[in-house]
Amino acid sequence: MHVTGGQFKGHKIIIPDCAKPTLSKTRESVFNVLYSYFGDFKNLIFLDLFSGSGVMSLEALSRGFNTISLDIDKKAYNLIKNNLKIAKDGYKIYCSDCIKFIKTNKIKADVIYIDPPWNFDYKKIVDEVIKNVEYKMIVIEYDKKRAQEMHEIYAQTVAPFKEKVYGRCKIDFIKNL
Repeated sequence: MHVTGGQFKGHKIIIPDCAKPTLSKTRESVFNVLYSYFGDFKNLIFLDLFSGSGVMSLEALSRGFNTISLDIDKKAYNLIKNNLKIAKDGYKIYCSDCIKFIKTNKIKADVIYIDPPWNFDYKKIVDEVIKNVEYKMIVIEYDKKRAQEMHEIYAQTVAPFKEKVYGRCKIDFIKNL
């Protein structure tokens, strides 16, 4: 797997056996949507929850974002550190439970990327993010079979302004109202 765009385009990314990394076509599409919304990513913050290999963080860094990467797994944390070391600065990495981290840290992020294991309780993380993080956009990746459930989760508080489907994967883009 390689970075698809920006200054690190083509850089190889190490992926753990247990990860389900976001496919290159999907990553490119996510950043195209973000670019059409924000334009330049300079000085913007990309919060990557459930980072896994850090592929989305590296894609964001490569395109100009500053990033904050979180994963609860120590092996994933070390892998993220290794994958992101190509960038000299512009990133922070934490080995932490996302919900605890969000509740205990005052976070501001322009984009929050949420891609937990697909059997995760999305309601819990979406509720905590909306309640505790200052953001401009949330990007949520999930199994498209859960689309109805996802729309019920954020029906009362937010609404996707754009939705994309790639195979089994569905991506919702949610603007802060």
